[in-house]
Amino acid sequence: MNASRVGRWAAGVMAVTLACQSTLAWAATVAYWRFEEGPADADVSKGGTSDGEFYPAVLDVSGNGNHLSAWSQGGFAGYAYRTSVPAPIVPQTGAANNFSVQNTGGLPGMFTQTGAPIQKIEPAAFTIEVSVMPENGDYRTYVGRDSQGSVTGDEALAALYLQRTTEDRLAIKFCDVSGYWHQAISDAGVFPGFQWPNVHEGRWYNIAAVSDGRFLSLYLDDVEAGTGYQLVAQTDMSLSGSPDTALTSGQGDGSDWDAGNWSVGRGLFEGKHTDRGYGFIDEVRISDTALSVDEFLFAPEPGSALGLILLAGILAGRRKNVLK
Repeated sequence: MNASRVGRWAAGVMAVTLACQSTLAWAATVAYWRFEEGPADADVSKGGTSDGEFYPAVLDVSGNGNHLSAWSQGGFAGYAYRTSVPAPIVPQTGAANNFSVQNTGGLPGMFTQTGAPIQKIEPAAFTIEVSVMPENGDYRTYVGRDSQGSVTGDEALAALYLQRTTEDRLAIKFCDVSGYWHQAISDAGVFPGFQWPNVHEGRWYNIAAVSDGRFLSLYLDDVEAGTGYQLVAQTDMSLSGSPDTALTSGQGDGSDWDAGNWSVGRGLFEGKHTDRGYGFIDEVRISDTALSVDEFLFAPEPGSALGLILLAGILAGRRKNVLK
């Protein structure tokens, strides 16, 4: 490769890098819960409030005020901070990652506040990211949205589930504003968990669920295997016949939930808290746009060595396509 080609290659890499960084800067983050409050092994605080009463212990670092509350302070429905994390630095932000959270009992769940801005959003496109070290078991919901009665033909379903299902599958499921149900579910065996209490056998995964209005896509990054984000499921929602695939804000009401509120570590079914997400949870981010793979939290930062290698591959692929 001569000097001029090297220069053109470097310029191309820089252009793509700057484009990626620009996109990152403008991506619309609705809520971002990092669980960095700590300290290690302390319970997620309730600030002296009663079980089930909202207390903003987990801050929304997006600045939008969509904070998160544990149901109880430790015990049966609480969480504690742990030092096990998917990576010590979040590649896309450069932020230190010191803590995750783990359930302290058998009925865990965190939730957003009624009246918070996130309760009413109905995004035409969205991205939900979460890092998880899952415990074995069927139907473990890591991010959900409360609702009952929004799905045409099935009153039991909530508005959204990002969850582990049977046979070590990973799934994203949601109801749109037209009442249509959409889901993308991986093959069996892609998302194994650890058997309690053998936490040392657990492994971290970074997950991203993306709806661009037409395609519902699910990506999984096996951290230990070093796979990077792999597309494990995708559904073409245009085949459903729905006139509008925007995410519903839900409907219904319960004694311990309100429609449109978001949950972390539990789901909702038939209007009841269920599908507890046992295990470790970290870095939950919700965006009202369809992010690309290189914008996910644990994708290589565009300016890093690995990021440049991947970008070079993208450029080479584009050049090859042009020459065809």
